[in-house]
Amino acid sequence: MSASSPWTATYLEARGWFRDALPPALHAWQGARLEARPLAADASLTVDWAVAAPNSHPVRLLVLTTGLHGIEGIVGADVLRLLVEEYLPRLDPASTGLLLVHALNPWGMHHRRKVNAGNVDLNRNFLLPDEPYDPDFNGDYGLLGDFLGPRRPLDAPPLSATRFLFRLARAMQRYGAAVIQRAALLGQYGDPQGMYYGGAAPAEEARLMIELLQAVVPAFASATLLDVHSGFGPPQQMLLVHPTREPRPVDELRRRFGYPHVLKSDDRDFYAMRGDMIDSLYGRAGELWPGTRFYASAFEFGTLGGSAVALARSLRAMVHENQAHHHGARTRSAARWARREFEALYVPRDPAWWRAARESARRALDGILRAEGFLRP
Repeated sequence: MSASSPWTATYLEARGWFRDALPPALHAWQGARLEARPLAADASLTVDWAVAAPNSHPVRLLVLTTGLHGIEGIVGADVLRLLVEEYLPRLDPASTGLLLVHALNPWGMHHRRKVNAGNVDLNRNFLLPDEPYDPDFNGDYGLLGDFLGPRRPLDAPPLSATRFLFRLARAMQRYGAAVIQRAALLGQYGDPQGMYYGGAAPAEEARLMIELLQAVVPAFASATLLDVHSGFGPPQQMLLVHPTREPRPVDELRRRFGYPHVLKSDDRDFYAMRGDMIDSLYGRAGELWPGTRFYASAFEFGTLGGSAVALARSLRAMVHENQAHHHGARTRSAARWARREFEALYVPRDPAWWRAARESARRALDGILRAEGFLRP
């Protein structure tokens, strides 16, 4: 994981760094340990985490999770490295606990996909206990299924790009942009080969995350969880995204953290999701950890931007990557083009982008960790 070229980090390189760097970084915590869980789908791939209990009295817990959307774990690994190198030495091991999770979706990170081995988007999989994995949920996805999930090999770039624009224009004319965006991003449970498929039951990665939190959170008076993502928002800008269940208004959160780009995950500011991990944790926190004050947010690093052209390109990258994975590509150039477009959406190659991302992460970490009592004022 070269500081000058962090986008070259593979899952194996990032996991190696995590396993090597965490033990010495946690030397001040007497009971710190590094653990791993192999995936059922591929035992060579593991979810790795470091957990550290306070040395004397538990007050506050810091949780950082990366790689929920596999390929986004490359950016997540860089934020994790920033936290380990610059912030762990400033924390108080007497009262602060840690849970640092590397690549919650290692299969997706290793294969540079968003989803897990079962094509499940884990950030649509965290449903509340009373919410069904309903195949009929999100009827708009069904209406747009052939546009969003074409079941044919991907054509060569000029033809596939032209066909996508033609079908997008036709869908826009018939349904409108808001319906298309909601259909694509909300999550669906009826097409196992489709985009943003939320699964038919809790995935092993989701069950593990709940298991880890249940094992550590109840001991603390407060817990702060930060989850790292990339792909949505203005280029070279990080959005601090909160679930709609967060009771405090956006303006108050901006003032509290001293960070300007704060919003909530709804149709007005961001986009609505079902089965979102943080939203689900907010919904269950009172039941799971009644004695703990719980706060969580997502770091969302923007890449292509929010213009109509950028949004169309983002959707095209998602559709074509999924199409090529499940149905193949007619030419090698088509497969390579789809891969380049998809990776540009989540792992930019511009060094200036990475520098801006680090500065945004640093500013947000400063504000959140101070406001939540981890750092001295």
